[in-house]
Amino acid sequence: MSGRSVASTANPAATTTVPRTRRAPALRFASLLLGMALLLQRFGLPLGGKSFSIVGPLGLALAGWYLARGVLALNRFRLMAYIAFACCVALGMAWQATRPASVLTGFTGGADLDSLAQFLPLTAFAVLDFAQPVDETAFFRMVTAWFGVIAAAGLAQFAAQFAGASLFAFSGLLPSALLIEHNYNQIIPLGVDDLLKSNGFFLVEPSTFSQIMALALIIEALSLRRRAWLLLFAGGLLVAFSGTGWIVLAAFLLVALLAMGLEGLAIAGGMLVLLGVLAGATAWLAPDIAASVQGRLNEVFIPGTSGHDRFVTPFWVLADVLRIEPSAGLLGIGAGVSERLQLPYEHDVNTPVKVLLEYGAPALLAYLALFLGAARSRVQAGLLLPAMVMFLFAGGYQQFPPVLFLVLLLITVARLEPGAPARSTA
Repeated sequence: MSGRSVASTANPAATTTVPRTRRAPALRFASLLLGMALLLQRFGLPLGGKSFSIVGPLGLALAGWYLARGVLALNRFRLMAYIAFACCVALGMAWQATRPASVLTGFTGGADLDSLAQFLPLTAFAVLDFAQPVDETAFFRMVTAWFGVIAAAGLAQFAAQFAGASLFAFSGLLPSALLIEHNYNQIIPLGVDDLLKSNGFFLVEPSTFSQIMALALIIEALSLRRRAWLLLFAGGLLVAFSGTGWIVLAAFLLVALLAMGLEGLAIAGGMLVLLGVLAGATAWLAPDIAASVQGRLNEVFIPGTSGHDRFVTPFWVLADVLRIEPSAGLLGIGAGVSERLQLPYEHDVNTPVKVLLEYGAPALLAYLALFLGAARSRVQAGLLLPAMVMFLFAGGYQQFPPVLFLVLLLITVARLEPGAPARSTA
């Protein structure tokens, strides 16, 4: 299902003899892309009265450069899926152009072509592959090094509050024209004294920080298994105080328990013990903070809360739209329209609901194929479900290149070969 990269050889075994010097550029590309995705999340470019993430054009330019150098290649299966996706989008847009503005209650305005002009180029990143496979251990050592920078920054940011220092937003320090912070919630009170949830200093929200830390924990548990790094990432997950990271982690624990045999059982058990010890220590040392976190566990069941808006209302929106306009299930209602619906309740749309409503079910299937169509290493296979849960349900990331590129790189674009067996170390 992965398709063969255009640059690959006819003999699959030949890829295992590629000198490491030929693989270093792919690691360099991945490191540069991750650095952009993690350190530049809050920066944007003003265009037409709007601000767009600077990571989009920078990441695509970087990918184009490495594609031209032969470090990256085009994956044939995903290229076909992208062409199918673009055709579905074009067909849906043509259909909508022949109809009145809309029959949807409360809808005003047509398709947002600016949204489409951003969505399609960003999604094209999915057609790329490493031209030659890279050692899995070396790749994930580089990935966790970047995640470690974010974890350390987040922990320092949270701890600095107890010394009276607070820096959670760049607004006021840097020109507003260079930032996209106004679209996100960097400053979220913890509900205890004047403490704020950590956002990892560089990331746009505490929820994004928690999700990145969950991915970091999963990768570390599956590959390098360094105890100090596991503690570092678990600490970052805790100080983000966001439930979305825990949902990502729960998806991995499900995979570990059901699909990884005794090894998965051991990994899941060890991770639960680690998190339980840290959570217990927090409850003992800071009971007010523990009580605040516990109070949010039922949020998904309470209308008007962020958890309910993120995980429940998208499916209300889907049901309401399909009931009023059944053709939306096949051809969609137009780019950007799902986010402008006026409904009698507060709502949000996640990635699969947005793609389905705006472009139709065939487009959604082709879109998912862009993420799923790849041959994966052992660690990537374990990472697949939690990364997809993060991307599809934990935030509106389909047009947010820092997370879009990061997820695609980890589970789809990176072609990896088995590394040295993992050992638990300090």
